[in-house]
Amino acid sequence: MGQVLLVEDASFFERVIRRQLSELHGLEVVSAATRAEAEALLARPDFKPVVALVDLTLPDAPDGEIVDVTLSANLPTIVFSGRFDEKLRHTLLNKGVVDYILKDSPASLTYLTTLVQRVHANRHIDALVIDDSRVDTEVIARRLSLYQLRVHTAPDHTTAIDMLDTFENLRLVVLDYVMPRVDGFEVLRAVRGRFTMNELAVIGLSGKAGPEVIARFLKSGANDFLPKSCTPEEFMLRISQNLDMLDRIQTLSGMAHNDALSGLSNRRHLFSEGNATFERCRRAGEDVTVAAIDIDTFKSVNDRFGHEQGDELIRLFGMLLREHCPQRAFPARLGGDEFCVLLPGLLPAEGVAFIDKVRKGLAELTGREGPLRTLGNVTISVGLSNGNEANLQSAMRIADMRLYEAKHGGRNRTVAS
Repeated sequence: MGQVLLVEDASFFERVIRRQLSELHGLEVVSAATRAEAEALLARPDFKPVVALVDLTLPDAPDGEIVDVTLSANLPTIVFSGRFDEKLRHTLLNKGVVDYILKDSPASLTYLTTLVQRVHANRHIDALVIDDSRVDTEVIARRLSLYQLRVHTAPDHTTAIDMLDTFENLRLVVLDYVMPRVDGFEVLRAVRGRFTMNELAVIGLSGKAGPEVIARFLKSGANDFLPKSCTPEEFMLRISQNLDMLDRIQTLSGMAHNDALSGLSNRRHLFSEGNATFERCRRAGEDVTVAAIDIDTFKSVNDRFGHEQGDELIRLFGMLLREHCPQRAFPARLGGDEFCVLLPGLLPAEGVAFIDKVRKGLAELTGREGPLRTLGNVTISVGLSNGNEANLQSAMRIADMRLYEAKHGGRNRTVAS
């Protein structure tokens, strides 16, 4: 869990901010009322905050000295103060604080909460800056780094394209429109050939582009476009808004595609993304074995032990499948006690070996020491396709036929070709 250092001497604001931030998943607020208390916390080896939120006027640091303390500790620092001083604000922003927010409205508190959440999430996000100007690149990279993004740079089109597939979690590209030998449109086309607008935000930049170019850039797949003359605050606000939008899309997509109980893909996702995976493999001449899996006598589990225990069985069985699935496998829950797993690159015999691991894991879950031991012996029946069917529907049909054979052959068995 990430920690937030809150340095605030006004008890009212401390309570309000703590309550607001406590609603953020994965963050714990640790408070200090003075500079001395904050320094004592930062000296502790077990205290490793991911962001500092500070007031400027403290009993032992009346002129914003706390900012130097948190910046010296290499903490991304957000100032949240009722004290407005344009000169001081400018000085602090130049020092490297993330933002300077006034305690002047409920909207400011909402923005503060969103900003803390954004900075915390950015630590796991890669950003690529593509610009031939070394000076502009350094300025942009510094701004993004303040917000804790993992920043990478490329001076030209060729270098940028070569880098696209090397990042762990690329979510942002900041792209200069005007570059030597190639304009931003060619880079944009290459980026959009790999990532959709819902996966990666592309922000165009230019010091010269007119309204027609900006409109064309947006129509070509950019999420936003900014003049290089925009203020640092506007630049980072736009960046944050675009990343927030990607997060919301990802959340909604997960809700639409995932089965909430098992944590696996649902039927809809199987017949969209799973089907696309199957077709890509077959076009490449690769076998894809499909496993149709049923939990045996699942209805009796619900009847004897209640639906709560039945739900727990589904939840833990979903975890079991994810644990034993090969790297490229695509597991899904079709509904009730029915599951399906796509196994790219696996022949039916290898699929049998995978199912044996799952069956052994289920026996441990329901065994004497397992979390589902009260259920007694729970088994699965499985049918496997041949691996070389033309499409997913045909493969599932074969797998279902063999699952039927397994069920009527006594259950707790696997039928393959």
